[in-house]
Amino acid sequence: MTMKLEMVLLAGFFQGPLFYDDPMDGLWTSHTADEAGEDLGLSSALVADLTAWDDEFQAIYDGNYPPDSHFPSLEAEQAWVERGKELAARIKQESDLVTSVDYQADGQINDGECVI
Repeated sequence: MTMKLEMVLLAGFFQGPLFYDDPMDGLWTSHTADEAGEDLGLSSALVADLTAWDDEFQAIYDGNYPPDSHFPSLEAEQAWVERGKELAARIKQESDLVTSVDYQADGQINDGECVI
């Protein structure tokens, strides 16, 4: 029997951006791009792009005053959101295990609003 997964792509500070049932214990949890690459059979190119996308988000964190954590411009933020949408589609294309990807960016897109 082949495992099938629904996943969520949702960036957040200090967590992996990919959420799905852990194949070892069945618990819903966040995963890094590297972990997802191994679990889901993603290409090294996609893992690198997911890592870069998440790193870009992590870089905006302002530890002195977290509410000031934001992209340098609206254009930069929108470009990041669009790259995430492309990455969600690539995950679905590359992994036979993934049945759907619910892309939520960093919470800007509502749960279930952008399912690939």
